[in-house]
Amino acid sequence: MMCLSVGANAQDLLRYNYKKNGYTYTGAERQRVEGSTPMMLKLNRIIFPEGDKIYKLRVDFEDASAWKVPKNADFKATTSSGRTVLLTNEADEPTAVSPNGFNKNGKKVFWNYAEYYMEQADLDKMLEGVTSVEATKRFSSDGKINVSYKNNEFTSALKKEYEAIKNAPAPTTELGKHLKSVSDQNNNRLLETEQVSVSSQVAVALVYLYYAESNSENYDLNLYLQGTTVPYGNSITMTTPSGNMVFSQEKDLAAGRAICYPTIDQLKAMCKGVSKITVQTVSGPVTFNVDSATFGKTIETLYNSIQTASIL
Repeated sequence: MMCLSVGANAQDLLRYNYKKNGYTYTGAERQRVEGSTPMMLKLNRIIFPEGDKIYKLRVDFEDASAWKVPKNADFKATTSSGRTVLLTNEADEPTAVSPNGFNKNGKKVFWNYAEYYMEQADLDKMLEGVTSVEATKRFSSDGKINVSYKNNEFTSALKKEYEAIKNAPAPTTELGKHLKSVSDQNNNRLLETEQVSVSSQVAVALVYLYYAESNSENYDLNLYLQGTTVPYGNSITMTTPSGNMVFSQEKDLAAGRAICYPTIDQLKAMCKGVSKITVQTVSGPVTFNVDSATFGKTIETLYNSIQTASIL
């Protein structure tokens, strides 16, 4: 796989990018679109083994109540040139995104979702500029959502996601079976990858946690450092091409184990490589030198493995 590109302190809108069973899956992070009905957009692209491609637009409609978008429900976008793009909802499963709602600014809200597939031609029309959207949320006389956009809010978000997908390098190797476990409880999700060695003394693994009550996610980076004890609270420094990232030992662990909590953008930055890991022990700093490209490719592989089953 090619490495995701990101700066250590910059948001990267590329959510995932991997090849599996001959298909290439590339997706962007959600972008919020304000309006009378706020929406979260998430653009995904699938390239088939023979080279054809299709896009999937995931739309989460934010509302104070829960409802399920019917399969084949319409989504109509009117462009600035007066053209119409008509899509239909292909999703027919209960949402995994906080199905009981989540707290936002002291209020409970729900994300009621639909997924619309489209060809490049339809996407290109919407990228011209969308002035209004009409979406069916239920098959009834009052089951329509109508939103008008005066400042190109919808297309601005869509363009950012499309650019992230379009500029993503093509993965060259297949994503293997690196996801070790998937656990769901009370609408929360826990994903764990296998442990992979990056040198004779260092191995890594990732853990993903989705919290339904807050509709948020966290990542744990597990480090296996041969024969080294890192006391709770001590520093863990990763040397990357763009500079150092400093974390803390987040748990009181036995020798050879350390855990830190990187953000998603910090994980993406690690895909560019990590050449040194320096940990603070009771006897002073200990440095592990690793091959930067090996570390980066390993993190990218584990990260993309998690994205195959992540919630957001």
